[in-house]
Amino acid sequence: MLVFFENLAEIKNMGRKIFKIYSLKIFSLIILTGIFILSGPTLSKDLSGIYKEYVVQDFETEIFGEENVKAKLGPDFNPEVRISTVFRTPERESEKSLYVELSAEKNQSFQILFKKPWASNEFVKEFKFHVYANDGGGSLFILVRDSTLDQKKILLTHFNFSGWKVLSLDITRKVRQDDLVTHKNSELVFLGFLYEAPFERKRGTREVFVIDDILAKTRPKYLLFPGEKALVK
Repeated sequence: MLVFFENLAEIKNMGRKIFKIYSLKIFSLIILTGIFILSGPTLSKDLSGIYKEYVVQDFETEIFGEENVKAKLGPDFNPEVRISTVFRTPERESEKSLYVELSAEKNQSFQILFKKPWASNEFVKEFKFHVYANDGGGSLFILVRDSTLDQKKILLTHFNFSGWKVLSLDITRKVRQDDLVTHKNSELVFLGFLYEAPFERKRGTREVFVIDDILAKTRPKYLLFPGEKALVK
C-alpha cells in the first residue's frame, strides 16, 4: 500500500508539472500574439514612409504622333494619336494629354511606344493612370520589360466606362524585379501601351481614349525592417 501511495503522489506531481508547462506555453503564445498585434500598425506605419511617387509621363513636353504607333496593317489603318490641350484630367493641374481616336474602319490592335522609355532601378509597387474613355469596348495593356529581360503585357483596363477614371495598377506580383545572376541593379522599363481592339465594331462608331499623368510609386529595392535582420523584397 505504501508503494501505491508513493506512485500516486509521483503521478500527481508529474501532472502538476505537465499542467504548468502547458500553461506557460499558452501564456507565452498569448503574449507573443499581443505583441504582434500591437506592433503591426507601427510596422506598417514605418514602411509606408519609404515609398516615393514619381511622374513617369505627363505629356507636357514630348510630342506624340504616328511615329509612336506600331501596327500590323500599315499607316493607312493607324489611329489618330496626338497631344491634346482640350482633354485634361480634373484630378491634377494638367495642360496636355495623349489623345487617341480610331474609327470602325480602323478597328485594329496597335502599340503606342515611348520614344524614351521610363526606367527605374528601385522596386516599383504600382503605377497610377488618369484615363478617359467613351465606352468604346477595347482593352488597354501596359508594356514593361522586367529583370528577366522579357517584355510583358499587363492589363490596365477594359474601356467599358465613360468619362475620367484614376486607375491604380499594382505590379508587385506581375513582374520580376529582383536581380538575377549578376547581382547588379536591374531596371524595370516602362515601354508604352498595347491597345487590343474588340472583335467587331459597328460601322460609323469610333473609340476615343485619353491618357493623362502617369505616376509610379517606388521604394528602395532591398530594405531592412527597422531593428530586424530581414529583407523587404
